[in-house]
Amino acid sequence: MITLKNIKKVFKTDEVETWALQNVDLEVNKGEFVAVMGPSGCGKSTLLNILGLLDTPTQGTYLLNGKDVSQMSEDERTDLRKGQLGFVFQSFNLIDELNVTENVELPLLYMGTSKKERRQQVKDVIERVAMAHRAQHFPAQLSGGQQQRVAIARAVISHPQIILADEPTGNLDSKHGMEVMDLLKQLHEEGTTIIMVTHSQRDANYADRIVNLFDGEIVSELKM
Repeated sequence: MITLKNIKKVFKTDEVETWALQNVDLEVNKGEFVAVMGPSGCGKSTLLNILGLLDTPTQGTYLLNGKDVSQMSEDERTDLRKGQLGFVFQSFNLIDELNVTENVELPLLYMGTSKKERRQQVKDVIERVAMAHRAQHFPAQLSGGQQQRVAIARAVISHPQIILADEPTGNLDSKHGMEVMDLLKQLHEEGTTIIMVTHSQRDANYADRIVNLFDGEIVSELKM
């Protein structure tokens, strides 16, 4: 499903070049659950942004379902993300002015789904993440764990092939963190491909494979 070949990413200022990624080769098969680990500043989030078509590599090739997406325009990347990629962030990234239903509904609005279909799909997915009783609540009225469940509902509402999760339990206590990881594991068991950046060995143990990054390079891989 995903092939990275010799991916490099450099960030330039007037005087300094910082290599965030160097010579990254990675393959992810359909239905895999891959955890990416490494110390802060090693390039994990940069890698996830490239995988999520939120950024482009400086050099190298990125094949997504056999299609070279390395140097696509922003409009092309935006179109490709719709329905293929779902995102879960450490900080939840919910919109404060929208309630749970409206936050989860957003991806379907962008995809042009009819109002009737949107309402039914949102109802189904909110029930799935056990947030139906909070459907009209706003993010500020929810716990961290509840907000992350809403964020996962928003990520899966369009039935994406791939979920990209950046420290999905980073702002949660252990109980709520385990609930979120159990939900991701359930999605994986149903066939969704998941790539997760994490500092947590406990969370990484949910994955099929752990990829370790150091100074922008993959230094080891471990199958679980």
